[in-house]
Amino acid sequence: MEYIINGYEPKRLFEIFEEISAIPRGSGNEKGIADYICAYAEKLGLFCVRDDVNNVFVRRNAGKGYENAPAVLLQGHTDMVCEKNAATVHDFTKDPLKLRVENGFLSADGTTLGADDGVAVAMMLALLELDEDMPMLECLFTVSEETSLLGAEAFDYSVVSARRMINMDSEGEGIAVVSSAGGADACFTLATDRVSCPERPVKITVTGLAGGHSGTDISTCRMNANRVMGRILARIYEGTPFNLVSIKGGNMKNAIARECTAEIVVLDKNALEGELEIIRKELTDEVCAEDSGIKIFLDKGKACDKMLTYKDTSTIINLLTLAPSGVYAMSPDFEGLVRTSCNCGVVEGDENAIKVWVKTRSSCNSEHEVLLRVLKRLGKALGVSCEISGIYESWDFCKDSEIADQFVKAFKELFPDSGIEPKTAAIHAGLECGTIISRLGGCDTIAIGPNVYDIHSPDERLDLASLERFWKLVLKLIRG
Repeated sequence: MEYIINGYEPKRLFEIFEEISAIPRGSGNEKGIADYICAYAEKLGLFCVRDDVNNVFVRRNAGKGYENAPAVLLQGHTDMVCEKNAATVHDFTKDPLKLRVENGFLSADGTTLGADDGVAVAMMLALLELDEDMPMLECLFTVSEETSLLGAEAFDYSVVSARRMINMDSEGEGIAVVSSAGGADACFTLATDRVSCPERPVKITVTGLAGGHSGTDISTCRMNANRVMGRILARIYEGTPFNLVSIKGGNMKNAIARECTAEIVVLDKNALEGELEIIRKELTDEVCAEDSGIKIFLDKGKACDKMLTYKDTSTIINLLTLAPSGVYAMSPDFEGLVRTSCNCGVVEGDENAIKVWVKTRSSCNSEHEVLLRVLKRLGKALGVSCEISGIYESWDFCKDSEIADQFVKAFKELFPDSGIEPKTAAIHAGLECGTIISRLGGCDTIAIGPNVYDIHSPDERLDLASLERFWKLVLKLIRG
């Protein structure tokens, strides 16, 4: 394999990242990366367990001088968010990522990079083969973190002996996460009635939004394309009722939707263009800098035989405008931290039904229960089903974490001139830590990582020098 990342140490770490980037590993498609990890462990002669869902656990025994040192559990997930620009031709089920290095950053051409959480996968494999003595390492590679936390929930933790864990599914140099939000998925489903379509529909497209992570970026004021489409359709419907033919927005429940398209049959097309121009001008004054590239345009839709009734069209509009999406409540304990939020991540449908997916997050269990009840009541009020699934646990803050204190000390010792003051923090993103800690019956844990920007979007990029420093930091934490 020809490698494109040069000049960074250890060289093998960066080579492994390039190798796994050639393996398709979207959520639910982790067999290939599990094969790679198991073959890797077999080559090194290490204890390895693979379960039915493709979680992989690898153990490296303690080296000379570390026989009595406490074991360390390293953890990360093998799946990645598969997002691409509309014009990018890429099949995430079979195509390797097209990597590029520019100005010290690694990115992928028109797609997500998968540094979330390819960094953890590459780090664990490079550490397992490192020709140096260290304490026992237990490495857990989980699946489907981006969609359901299936892997963390399904794994049999009886093989794990460590009670210190370094999760490497965080982004931000010098920050040790010590608490994260729990969450769930709410799926609204409208079984649609359709009538004969008298003419060819027109297609409305919302594109050019920045998108981003529905946890870490939810407070940035970035617009959600699905919500923008709801706003557009609501305005049009008030003046000129129409019939919805199809709607599709967003690709991932945990990503802020960047694009949305809707096909409608409307009698007064001139009025439609006038309404869109008003909305364009309104949004110009409202969007944040990241969303300044927003575009709304009209085109011809595909010829079709059926369209939704006025009633079902109105119901979808109501759902897109009334379902909570964005910050729901701020934390009273951590300044600037979102406590509870929603994200209208995906709108999709076929000839039988239209589904709207809302991702919820909260670090307050009681408030989260209230929010889920609100969503259920909304479904009842609109006459659509609302199914709650994928509930996962929050990770509660521990004030007496030894490994968190070790992180701060190690960072200061290694990088005294970095200009970064290391700190601990709570985040609004969901991590597997809460589930793993619960299954282990307790585990002193931090979540750390190098600088990775714009995750869950095609603009995702990894700071290569930051990853180089991250390697040194993790190695120091392992050795104690």
